[in-house]
Amino acid sequence: MNQHQGSQDDEELLLTSLDSSRSTLEQETTVVLDLAPSTPLWAYALLIAAVFAVSSAAVTFAMIAEVPPITLAAWRLQLTSIVLGIGGGVQYRGMPPADRHRMLQEARLLAASGTCLCFHFGLWVLSVETTSLAHSLLFVSATPLFLAGGAWLLRQPISAGELAGAGLGLLGAVLLATAAARSDAQVTVGGDLAALAASLCFVGYLLVGQRLRKWMPAFVYAFSVTSLAALLLTLGALLFEGASLAAAGMHGVFGWAASPHYLPYVLYLALGPGIVGHTGEPDRCRCFNTLLRYMDPLLISLACNMEPLIGSLLGWALGLVAPPGAWTYVGGGLVLASTCVVSLASHCREKRQAAADKGGGAATPALGGSRGLGHAAAAPPAEGGGELLGLRAAHGDSPSGGPRSKAPAAAPAGPPPSAV
Repeated sequence: MNQHQGSQDDEELLLTSLDSSRSTLEQETTVVLDLAPSTPLWAYALLIAAVFAVSSAAVTFAMIAEVPPITLAAWRLQLTSIVLGIGGGVQYRGMPPADRHRMLQEARLLAASGTCLCFHFGLWVLSVETTSLAHSLLFVSATPLFLAGGAWLLRQPISAGELAGAGLGLLGAVLLATAAARSDAQVTVGGDLAALAASLCFVGYLLVGQRLRKWMPAFVYAFSVTSLAALLLTLGALLFEGASLAAAGMHGVFGWAASPHYLPYVLYLALGPGIVGHTGEPDRCRCFNTLLRYMDPLLISLACNMEPLIGSLLGWALGLVAPPGAWTYVGGGLVLASTCVVSLASHCREKRQAAADKGGGAATPALGGSRGLGHAAAAPPAEGGGELLGLRAAHGDSPSGGPRSKAPAAAPAGPPPSAV
């Protein structure tokens, strides 16, 4: 009797063990499927289209370079603000009263972000018009290098790979500013410095946005800072370039709206690079948001880092610029390689940290102090630099402004990063 009862207990224990094993296997299979979703062919086509849209912005500016730079930058953001205002109005209506009041409290930060965006675009357009297209794109895309260098100076955790990438980028920048500038008649020191300053301004825009976007809806934030930047640039055109409120064409602050010649260019800049490519950061870009469902953020980041190369090739193919000199190829190659190295190293460091956080252990030690770069360090470029910065941040925020799940297959939030 006891032997029979013991046999039944053993059978029940075996069945329970089998059920537990099957349940565990199903859960693990589900995780694997979540971590490795299939990538449809259309996703690659969308990635190509988005990167092309971002890369074509500088080329479009170069096609209407006769327009004064501040005026042209104002045009670019005026129409984008109108488009973003539609989404911003809808999201603002859905915000709780507490968040609306918080917006008023954070008005200074919003103003700082909009001011950084204003200078970013104004300086970048100036660089497009005063130096070679390749140099403008290379220097304005140096934002990840500024972030890596800043993290090291502030003793924040940073990997040896990120430091090596920043050093490689510095070497490339020196070659571009010296040997390339002497051998290429299109290059000017002033234009190169303007592009570099534009990249630095974008760092400020991104860091402020990283803080505000933790709770503020995407389009509400984008409209607030973009409309302020457009207003500041419009005032700048009136004060410093002698633009007119009523004139049509290149001498009017709203001259694009009444000009059959300029209207198509501004429409493309607002709807192509501005909306299809990104709206300031990839976490507010529908294209990159969609791609995050099917692709690793690192792949998207590396693809966006090709903006200087693609933009330069487009300008040469359209006959807007002459082929760059040999030293531009050398220095530019080093800068491109450095942004890819920084993106890859940052991606690896964040994965190690995430795995350590999940397992409750300690991450592989990084160089620096106790605070990290945040997700901003590993982002891909924004137009004129922005997309280099923001896709990693895309994993933390939802389009509505709230935090989203960390699961890789969860719906993407929304590139960092450049600019709306």
